[in-house]
Amino acid sequence: MTFLELCQRLRQEVGAAGNGPASIGGQSGEYARLIGWVREAWREIQVERRRWRFAWAQGSVAVEPAFDQYPLPEDFEDWDEPTLRLGDKSLHALSWGEFRDRFRDPKGSVQYVSIAPDSTLRLNAFPESSSEITFEYWRSPQVLEEGGDVPRLPERYHMAIVYRAMLQYGLYENAPEVVQQARMNYRGVISTMEVTQLPEMSFGGPLA
Repeated sequence: MTFLELCQRLRQEVGAAGNGPASIGGQSGEYARLIGWVREAWREIQVERRRWRFAWAQGSVAVEPAFDQYPLPEDFEDWDEPTLRLGDKSLHALSWGEFRDRFRDPKGSVQYVSIAPDSTLRLNAFPESSSEITFEYWRSPQVLEEGGDVPRLPERYHMAIVYRAMLQYGLYENAPEVVQQARMNYRGVISTMEVTQLPEMSFGGPLA
């Protein structure tokens, strides 16, 4: 469902008046609240867990010998450190404080990287040649803005957004029956989503 369709489905689920909203922009009153609740519900779902599979992406940064600072993808939030590569060589990520203290000036070969406070990628040295740093990363929360925007979430779980927004409607209207139904429906969807959309848990070997 698109952002607009999610808002329309919320209106249908809660039995609000009319058959809209017909668009996202220019709304007021109840329709504006429905739109805001859907937008906020999607944000809340994303930030509850930072390792949702739907937030995963692959990124790359082209590097040149004359530079040791580079922009990251606009939606970058955090990388999966073991996947950092310069060509076929693994790189090590350091906290900014450690990186700053160890590498006041670029030197040696590129082995370490860090993210500066201005969100740029910093290298401990100038690259020896034109190449590419590749990595897997998790994207920052998506903000629904236009009516045609589609949540990154697989469509079979889109009702989780509707039910979470429905909870806010019930609280606003002081309608405990709506709150109860929203919580039950949301839990039914989110429990399945947590199984399929979170990384598999790993367990240590048997104790000696």
